[in-house]
Amino acid sequence: MALLSVENVSMQRDPVRRRWFRSDESGEKVLDDVTFSIDKGQCFSVVGEEESGKFRLAFAILRLAEVSSGRIVFDNINITLLPARKFRPVRKWMQAIFPDGFGQFAQGTTLDSFFREAVRAWHPKAGEDEIHGRIEQVMVDLDLPETLRYMFPVEMDAVERQLAAMARAMLPEPEFLLCHNPSQGLDAVEQAEVLNRLSDLREKRGLTVLLSTDDLAVAHHMSENLGVLHRGRLLETGATDQVVNRPAHDYTKRLVSCSL
Repeated sequence: MALLSVENVSMQRDPVRRRWFRSDESGEKVLDDVTFSIDKGQCFSVVGEEESGKFRLAFAILRLAEVSSGRIVFDNINITLLPARKFRPVRKWMQAIFPDGFGQFAQGTTLDSFFREAVRAWHPKAGEDEIHGRIEQVMVDLDLPETLRYMFPVEMDAVERQLAAMARAMLPEPEFLLCHNPSQGLDAVEQAEVLNRLSDLREKRGLTVLLSTDDLAVAHHMSENLGVLHRGRLLETGATDQVVNRPAHDYTKRLVSCSL
């Protein structure tokens, strides 16, 4: 059963409202009729280059940008139609992590403060014991040392910051985790550690994962199914091994030859 369905979603570039998107002309499509679904407990990877539309797709799913047509359905709820006040309870079950360089943590606050803020935001009735217990559990799940809790982000290395971001995302106890380029900027050893922890976390918590990446090898390692996104269009989707071993589109064939 699908937990998330993206159905015929298109999005147009708006240089006035979305200045962080690099824009040429208003009305240009950055997503064009994108369709896929993710079953509960599965990992689906969207693979594409920087300007493929992956970032816009992530923002559309999180309701940080509006789609121009189509719909996004989460747990049988059409979230494209929900007003903001009704979307917030749903958003609790949908969390996200981004690359380390995305600024996920402000520099002047300890990790413990970030964690406490997240617990209070999503569990406003939690007392001190519950707050401590929830933080302790996510740190155990990600094998994070207790000393890390009282450090500032600048005192951590890139892997620790990315694992801390995963831990914070788990505090609302989500069903779905969107991971946009989570291993970007890491060397091979660091990348393996982050991805292996993500796999372990998914197994422990029964998470449904959407992994957005420019690395086909990462998608091949992490996901049961994948889609290849190029210039806003989903060129092909299917079981990961099938797409990698028998690619149907020339662009996918080029990705395979360059990545595997």
